[in-house]
Amino acid sequence: MSKIWIMVLITILTINCVSAGMVSLTYDDGNVDDAVWIDGQRGHGVVFTAPTDNWSLAQVAIFGKLVAPSKSEMFVIEVWDQNLSLLYKTTDKASAYFGDNLTWSLVDLPDVKVSGDFLIAFFEFAGVWQGVDTSPSSGRSILAARNPNRILNWSVQNRTQNQTNWMIQAVGHSPEPDITISVLSDTASEKSPAKIKAKTTDPDGNLKSATEYVVDNKTREIVWSEVVEMTGSSAEAEFSWPAVAFRISANGQDEGVIFAINNLGFMANLSRLLAYSAPCILELDKNVNFTAEAYFGEDGQFNALIDSYGFSHYLSQDVLNITKPGIDYEKFVKNNITIIKDTSTIGFINMMVPARQDEPASKIIGPIVLSGSPSSHYDLKLLRSNAGMGEYIAIVKVEDQAFNVLSDIGDKAIKVK
Repeated sequence: MSKIWIMVLITILTINCVSAGMVSLTYDDGNVDDAVWIDGQRGHGVVFTAPTDNWSLAQVAIFGKLVAPSKSEMFVIEVWDQNLSLLYKTTDKASAYFGDNLTWSLVDLPDVKVSGDFLIAFFEFAGVWQGVDTSPSSGRSILAARNPNRILNWSVQNRTQNQTNWMIQAVGHSPEPDITISVLSDTASEKSPAKIKAKTTDPDGNLKSATEYVVDNKTREIVWSEVVEMTGSSAEAEFSWPAVAFRISANGQDEGVIFAINNLGFMANLSRLLAYSAPCILELDKNVNFTAEAYFGEDGQFNALIDSYGFSHYLSQDVLNITKPGIDYEKFVKNNITIIKDTSTIGFINMMVPARQDEPASKIIGPIVLSGSPSSHYDLKLLRSNAGMGEYIAIVKVEDQAFNVLSDIGDKAIKVK
């Protein structure tokens, strides 16, 4: 197996990386919708939560551009703790970081140690247009003032606080975990699954999880994934793959391989109904679409559909009986389920690990017309079918509580005969 192929695998499965060892805390959606500037007495502020105690804040990322003509050459960035006390302050020329176009600019800091909630305030003295994301607010964007440090009442013309996210991000780091992957058995079948072991250590003892991905070496599709919890400063996880692939069935027809994964952390009485989730795109009608997660039970039944904003477009009667006991399901369907029979469609994600950078990393399975009914689970089912003969690659991704993510590849391929 070539080193290039290995590096592509590791890169495609690493998330939130700004540069080596860096992660970005962000509450905007990454898409700029507008830009604003305010007077020099006030600043744009975002309240962040450090992923771990004594997290090192190394950079502040600001999406902005120069005001023309500028009323001031200078800007100030301040970092406050949860008591609004100053932790660090830097001043510089706006023209050294911002230009005529809206873009991200990184301002270096000398590794400011933060814990719990902290605030980054950007005082641009009317010299910089601040990028704005107008999707539903995270509730963390505020207006700040100094002498004394305080949070002000919201008073931005044509911008409501519940629809405004300042495009300011915190970039930092903490010690990364280390990982080694071993393929203990390199053949797989239902009766004799392949065994993969991951050993991890973490200098600051905040391990979170390990996720296994099984990749078809011919099609580059991720056919299987599984996540397990990890804690402490060292841990081992052993994964078992019985030569099966996740596929989606609609109206009794197999539509193809999709990306799905087991869920952790649900209450015991819900875990069997929401055992697996799969990312998808829901199109309610031709003008309304959302990214969402579809949830399936241990038996593969479709039981919930929740969009990226947390809104439930569908809950099965079994789920409703647990979450809202005593509610009449027919009335619930009429008043709460947004899916339009024979009009709404759903597309599932087929994730791939391309061999070359110019190859796609995903495709859509569908769109599938939702012609069933809530009581029939919209005739969708998550299947676990035979993976098919061939060679498969095991990758394990380890994540810690500080959002560090590290991936490694198994030391040998897995064969399905």
